[in-house]
Amino acid sequence: MRILFRSLAAVSLLGLLLVDGGVMAQTGPSPTMKEWFQRHDKNGDGKIDREEFQQAVVEAFYFRDKNKSGYLAADELNGASPEAVKAASRRADGRLSLDEYVNALFKDFEAMDTDGDGKLTIEEIDVYVRVNRR
Repeated sequence: MRILFRSLAAVSLLGLLLVDGGVMAQTGPSPTMKEWFQRHDKNGDGKIDREEFQQAVVEAFYFRDKNKSGYLAADELNGASPEAVKAASRRADGRLSLDEYVNALFKDFEAMDTDGDGKLTIEEIDVYVRVNRR
């Protein structure tokens, strides 16, 4: 199940970073990732803390919920497998509520936070996305 959460989180993080459909650069954070990072680093400290991350996740949820159903299905998650969505759903119904979506993305927050300071640098996010992208 951890792999399924990791798959959902990687796909969702790519979606968070690339909502406009941009493509990640092969080396280093892309301009799109840098823009995303700066927009969500509300206090300007060069790191995304848990609160800033949660705000970005909530924003992405509502952006992705095109039909305004209050749930996200696999087709609204740009590449997440139905199995990953089902595994992240408490009801195993193939769709995610806001709480389920937030919880799924926070599953790997600690894994991304390689220095254990409770905050994410752009480099930490970039490494995580590269390692976990399909």
